[in-house]
Amino acid sequence: MFRNIAVIGLGKLGYPMAQFLSSSGAKINCYDNNKNLVDDLKKNHGAHLHEIGLQNLVNNNNDLIFHNNIADCINDAEIIYITVPTPSKLDGSFSNEIIIQILAEVADAIKKQKNSKIININSTVQPGSIEGEIIPFLENKSLKNNSDFYVLYNPYFVALGSVIRNLEEPDYLLIGSSSIFASKKITKFYNSLYKNPKIRLLKFKEAELTKLLVNTYLTTKISYSNFVKEICKNFDDISDLRVLESVGLDRRIGTKFMLPGGPYSGPCLPRDNLSLKKFCLDNNIQNSFSDEVQKINNVTIENLYKIISTLKNNHKIKSFGFLGLGYKSNTQCFEESYSIKMMNFLRSLNIDVFYYDPYLSEKFDATKVMTFEELTSKSDIIFLSYIDQHFNSVVQIKQKKNIWDLWYHFSDSKFNKIFHKESDFKYFNNQNLEKDRKIIKFNKKTA
Repeated sequence: MFRNIAVIGLGKLGYPMAQFLSSSGAKINCYDNNKNLVDDLKKNHGAHLHEIGLQNLVNNNNDLIFHNNIADCINDAEIIYITVPTPSKLDGSFSNEIIIQILAEVADAIKKQKNSKIININSTVQPGSIEGEIIPFLENKSLKNNSDFYVLYNPYFVALGSVIRNLEEPDYLLIGSSSIFASKKITKFYNSLYKNPKIRLLKFKEAELTKLLVNTYLTTKISYSNFVKEICKNFDDISDLRVLESVGLDRRIGTKFMLPGGPYSGPCLPRDNLSLKKFCLDNNIQNSFSDEVQKINNVTIENLYKIISTLKNNHKIKSFGFLGLGYKSNTQCFEESYSIKMMNFLRSLNIDVFYYDPYLSEKFDATKVMTFEELTSKSDIIFLSYIDQHFNSVVQIKQKKNIWDLWYHFSDSKFNKIFHKESDFKYFNNQNLEKDRKIIKFNKKTA
């Protein structure tokens, strides 16, 4: 049983992870250099994160202990979790600058406290980082690898909005290590935390590359789905949704991410694709794969712009409403949100933009409304940015209103009906939208 664990970095992933680790019964020492964030976490316990299940962990009678400096935070810690940002550089690779800043203080503390530490890197890093930069940095601090310190690479596969569920029910735990001692320690800990966990122990570079490849495979499935959507929109008698659902029934492929919808976005998938491209370039590996995936994603965004132009030119729309503006449900994150890109394009066409999003507090170059009724009254057409069950309770369509239902959220097919009945929908001026008419639908039913 581990008694003391430290978590450094209390952002969108770090704080939920700290609360999740508290379910182990261990004392969880925490640190973040953002004093305002720490004060807010002490007061509001991460309510701003909108993470489902987080408050259950907050109230598990094992409170986090916050420290004002790293030395105090890691003083008696057996494992140090480092969960800090690794921003993308201009060449697409990840910067380890923040990790190195943290490790400089960790190294000083280890030398003063004279006890070895297991340093568990959870942040996504560029393949080769652990052995090429992180371990050499600590060794240059007069510390001996696998004696004074032990490094693990243990990235989590999580999506904002469902971080707690992803932490509690991981498909598997990916761990990169060069130490039998550290591998046994972390395996023992996870066996106490999970029931029969699937643990994958790899070499450092194998684990670093695996993390990238998992996410870039997801970008491939999303781009493939949008490629299929492009094929199907040329035929009035082919449903892209039913085709993709059927393709996904093959167990070799699977149904996850096999859905016509928007381009991939968010804080991880776009930049991981660029990171893999940079890794291949650095190692003289021919890689047209990443470019093609990105190309399809760009085309998907451009097609959204084309439809907007059609709406303005042929249908004279003057106002546009977004039902959700961030990149997904249950998160304040809007990084790489295609809805933000659409918003900017709409503004360039002098179209008034309104949005309803219960999660975002930031200010945008658009008008935020507080109710769906207000969004309905002010918008000529409403765009569904992402699927959110919260919308089911607020969307009461009692009058004719044009819904751009990119995700089939309000359509019968979304609820496993076998057939689309054309009578269930009225296409938005289907005589003029031509091929794009299959995307924009008017739903006459209450959501």
